[in-house]
Amino acid sequence: MKVNVGATLTFAGVGAFFGFLLAVFAYGPYENQLFAYGIYVGLIIGAVLGLRADEEWEFRTSAVSFVLGAVVTLALALWWANRGINATFANVMLGIVLGTSLFIKPTNFTDALLSPATYLGGASAVLLLLKDYGPLQSVEHGVTAILIVTGSAMALTFFGALGRWGFEKFRNFGKKGK
Repeated sequence: MKVNVGATLTFAGVGAFFGFLLAVFAYGPYENQLFAYGIYVGLIIGAVLGLRADEEWEFRTSAVSFVLGAVVTLALALWWANRGINATFANVMLGIVLGTSLFIKPTNFTDALLSPATYLGGASAVLLLLKDYGPLQSVEHGVTAILIVTGSAMALTFFGALGRWGFEKFRNFGKKGK
């Protein structure tokens, strides 16, 4: 059986995204922190579904966004925990996110549309992994700053992927004979 890596990473990211939504909306009424582990449950269910996906499910940008969300969040958390919050480093990471989103060609509109959700899925999985990491918790507004950068990166991922998809889709628009 051939593994469709793009579908596996994309479905894992979407599953983690839905787990994040469950954690956000269920925490308020029930005040139970166990709902946060829905991120991991969603990630695992999504990965299993992605493993079972056919070859026709091609995802490129959203799969890279999932990995990028995890790597950028981990880099920001470790950097800020050891060296303090640095806006220059955050801007460099956002530039990497935008550059990657513009460089990787989405396979279709759905691939571009799922990119921000998978980015948040990767970022939320790493944040849950680091929830008890003492040095990050001791940095004033460290987690808040990471969430703000994550929101900005989600917007950049969405517009970068959608822009690249639009440029590829309508490249020959208005040319005679096409």
